[in-house]
Amino acid sequence: MEEEQPGAGEGLAALVAETRRLIRAVRTLDADVAVATGAAASIGEVADSLEPYVHAGPVSQGSLRGNLNPLQLRDLGPSAFFSYSPAVGHLNPVAPEIEVEVVAGDPHVEVLATSTLGAPHAGPPNIVHGGVIALLFDDIMGSALVANECGAMTGTLEVRYLRPTPIGVPTTWRGGIGAVDGRKVSAWAEVHVAGECTARATGLFVRVDLLEVPPTGA
Repeated sequence: MEEEQPGAGEGLAALVAETRRLIRAVRTLDADVAVATGAAASIGEVADSLEPYVHAGPVSQGSLRGNLNPLQLRDLGPSAFFSYSPAVGHLNPVAPEIEVEVVAGDPHVEVLATSTLGAPHAGPPNIVHGGVIALLFDDIMGSALVANECGAMTGTLEVRYLRPTPIGVPTTWRGGIGAVDGRKVSAWAEVHVAGECTARATGLFVRVDLLEVPPTGA
């Protein structure tokens, strides 16, 4: 296992939290041109100060440098093995604030997550965008696969939307794996609001050999 990545501690976590706060503010901004342009200039200065330190690539949802298989971090839980995920990653400001843990299941362990999605995730008025739900389902199931030592890539993903999932209220997500048939692994996931299932998904995942990723621009 590699050494801790630069900035991948409290400093980066604080930066991610403030960036999420910024995203929420920008998404719901209702101000005149002067406020928006002034903010753009300030944000540009911050970006200028950070860009000299960025890692150019390769990257992945499992690690900053794309050089760790999530299975290597399986025992540390989803917050470690998918830390840069755009769906459940606590070090990715694009991801919503979400708590993910591995819990008991029968016959396999399952993944349980809680989150309150907000305006950046809305589609119809006050309703979570269906694509956001699909994205979260994909990584909830992916987390369940890793937790069960069945790391694989998505082959198919089918989502059934039962009723609207509202923003601004707590949601509970659960996922697990089903049959394992050679390289093929089936998985499932559900999201609940106040105890009522609003959407569910099934997926077929395929185990693949991780190939070496060429440097960006190669």
